[in-house]
Amino acid sequence: AAAVLLERPAGDDVAILLLRRAVEPGSGAWDLPAGYLDPGESFELAAIRETSEEAGLEVELLELTGVYHSAPANAVTAVFRARATDPEAPVRIDFESSDHAWVARRDIPAWLPRIAFGSMATAIADWARRDGLAGALRYTPADPK
Repeated sequence: AAAVLLERPAGDDVAILLLRRAVEPGSGAWDLPAGYLDPGESFELAAIRETSEEAGLEVELLELTGVYHSAPANAVTAVFRARATDPEAPVRIDFESSDHAWVARRDIPAWLPRIAFGSMATAIADWARRDGLAGALRYTPADPK
């Protein structure tokens, strides 16, 4: 699977987009824009597609932040930092979500218990703990073919 930590400035902080799940598993809890890869699809293309489908936003991937295993689903998820190609574009959720929220890095600890999946809560917590080194790491996508 692939997931996106979609960032935007939030005053003197950075916020990420969370979506409230309207489908099982995890209905009512929060999650990153994420989903399974289509046959033959790369992690990068899946991350971009899922964000477009679930949040209505086109994104540019910045870096791979980690790979996380979800034991209940026996899934491996590649998680990417990203930014919207149009910072002014509104979020347009699809049927899989009932709401969205931009959550500042400093507020992440209070949100972690609301996250639907342990692997994604870990990815979000890892992102929230990152220091200034992250900005020096640049993501170079693989050739999607």
